[in-house]
Amino acid sequence: MMASRLNAIQKDAEATKEALSHQLFEFQSSAQENHSVLHAQLSELVDYIHRGRADKKGESGSRGLQQPASTQIKGSAVTPTFEQRVEMAQRRIVHTVLDADANRALFERQDAAERDRERRRKEARSLKRRRRD
Repeated sequence: MMASRLNAIQKDAEATKEALSHQLFEFQSSAQENHSVLHAQLSELVDYIHRGRADKKGESGSRGLQQPASTQIKGSAVTPTFEQRVEMAQRRIVHTVLDADANRALFERQDAAERDRERRRKEARSLKRRRRD
């Protein structure tokens, strides 16, 4: 009876470990993707800042003249201006950070639950040893 309970606990622990490993892999993949997106967005913001400084000094910006309208028209498609893209990028950054925080909190809760399960397993083993003695 005790052996079957221990087998069940061991299977549960292995399943939990596998699930956590899978979630960690997904989190790492997501973090890498978010890092790439943030890097691209930050590069675009830095370019924008440098172009603004160059414009103030009377120099031509690295991207040349921009159409001053609220939207730029390319072919038949309407695309947002750089400023609108910056605002969208800022919103994406905020959402990315919030999502990362939520994922981190989830993993912290799962880690705490795993530590609690491990503590209970140790207590059960200790109790079993005391019963044998």
